[in-house]
Amino acid sequence: MLKTLCSILLCSTFFCHAQSNDIRANQAPFALTLKQALNWTAQSEFSSTQNISTEPLARRHAAQLDPSRANLDTRVKVLYAPDGMNNFANYLDTQATFNLYNFTHWSQIDVLNWFAGTADHVVQIPARPWVDTAHRNGVKVIGSIFLAIAKYGGSADTAEALLKQDVQGRFIMAHRLVDIAQYYGFDGWLMNQETNLTVIKDAENELVEGQKDNRRGAKLGQKMLAFMQYLTAIAPQGMEIHWYDSMLENGEVRWQNQLNEKNQAFLHQGVSSADAMFMNYWWNKPMVERSVSLAQELGRSGYDLYFGADLWPSRNAQRAFSKTQWLEDLFDSDTKQGLTSIALFAPNFNFNFSGEPHTPVFSKFKDDPQDSLRFYQTEQRLFVGDDLNLANNDLDGWPGIGLYVPAKTTVNALPFETHFNTGQGKKLIENGQQVLSGWTDISKQDLLPTWQFAVYGNLSMTVAYDFEEVFSGGSSLLFTGSLSTQKTRIPLYQTHFVLGKNNTATLTLKGDVSALSLYVETAEGKRHMFALNAITPSDSQQDWRTYEVSLSALAKEPVGQLGMLFREGTAEENVNVYLGQLAIR
Repeated sequence: MLKTLCSILLCSTFFCHAQSNDIRANQAPFALTLKQALNWTAQSEFSSTQNISTEPLARRHAAQLDPSRANLDTRVKVLYAPDGMNNFANYLDTQATFNLYNFTHWSQIDVLNWFAGTADHVVQIPARPWVDTAHRNGVKVIGSIFLAIAKYGGSADTAEALLKQDVQGRFIMAHRLVDIAQYYGFDGWLMNQETNLTVIKDAENELVEGQKDNRRGAKLGQKMLAFMQYLTAIAPQGMEIHWYDSMLENGEVRWQNQLNEKNQAFLHQGVSSADAMFMNYWWNKPMVERSVSLAQELGRSGYDLYFGADLWPSRNAQRAFSKTQWLEDLFDSDTKQGLTSIALFAPNFNFNFSGEPHTPVFSKFKDDPQDSLRFYQTEQRLFVGDDLNLANNDLDGWPGIGLYVPAKTTVNALPFETHFNTGQGKKLIENGQQVLSGWTDISKQDLLPTWQFAVYGNLSMTVAYDFEEVFSGGSSLLFTGSLSTQKTRIPLYQTHFVLGKNNTATLTLKGDVSALSLYVETAEGKRHMFALNAITPSDSQQDWRTYEVSLSALAKEPVGQLGMLFREGTAEENVNVYLGQLAIR
């Protein structure tokens, strides 16, 4: 459904950043019909230079939070597939409203799948702002080719047109898909083929009940397999082609929920048919284990299988937070090493799930900008568990993806700077001045904390993004709570750089910092504290004070972690501190 945004802001020419553009659901350049895709060229009316991402895919390193998690399996990949990205993320410019869909846990995923499509709009192309930010975080982005379920408009005729070959036998659409991905700068495709190719439909595209064309279905099924092998073969290095567990070689749609002899050809049949397979949702641990064994027999890795978790609360496969066993089933019971990779489907329940008797609404942020905390904390809960603290292992309830899969970081070099800007806000601050009211543009998002969030020691302390007190961008990081007899340590970033003799850390904060220190931890685990109350602020702007910390004593030291530490105190000493900037130059 087309979502209308606020009218364009009235502002000066110098400060006018926001656009009145709507979310362009099912419109080029993001969504293409099959005919448009087949005729696509870089010069066609269906292409857009504004949607080209030139952001390179950043190099990542594993980020194990603490020694107790040192053995978490870094080979497990997490695919993130919000359902209907074309409905709430298709924009190219800064949007003049705060409460649009957003995402912050890039460090916990490896692939963003632009999951969308209709029976008419077969090809779904990711929006450049999302690709830019994903790439800065080392996350690949893949588009979707969607062939709809027959009763919802899918047709074998559409599949046949997609599989068209030229006189040399080349699959025309395979080349178009590679061209489109390379032109726009994203990283591949999911083939979501859910049309039963044996069904018969009338001239109005309605199902003819009780009739099937098994011969045509089998012919098209074999051709689809050849198409997948061809597309995978011509895709350049680094481009990923994924297949969804749906159609079999005979053209029928029969979700197997595991890798078996019926669907294995679409992963591997002498040659690679896909780089990965997205498995359907109704599986258990024995099915996972058999799938891994078969993948290995085929010369493939179990990590090439993304076992799907359908998190949408209206469905009952891996329903968010109320179903927990599925996550444990994807890991070896003894070693805790991963058996496969994970595909998180419909994690956008924090945005547009409206609630049901068995599951209340998680957030009303989509309709109420004041409900941003619940929106962000629901995403946080998915990755860190019910208690919203990655440092604390949840023994009951939902444990969080991060208990099993380590984060990853792209903070590999200096200079490094962040303002904890999530890419949206109630206001946009630039150079100390407000230039916009409500806005969203994920391409403006900073590199956010590797762990969101982990608190050691004093568990009464909380960390959250704040959209009221902003130093630069649209948000800051807020620490609230009270001091206790324990120190409070809050790791923020895993890093992978070496300090020089002239490097300085810069922090800009608002609030009482008398109990607060920056800590810098070396790769060997030695922690160095820098108390801010011992430093005279170098600058002050509207109650924001900037502190400069010399790191010359750590010259030539490889740095592994940056974080904040609150000293011990009493419960009467309340904490309400905003961190608006952290930089090392």
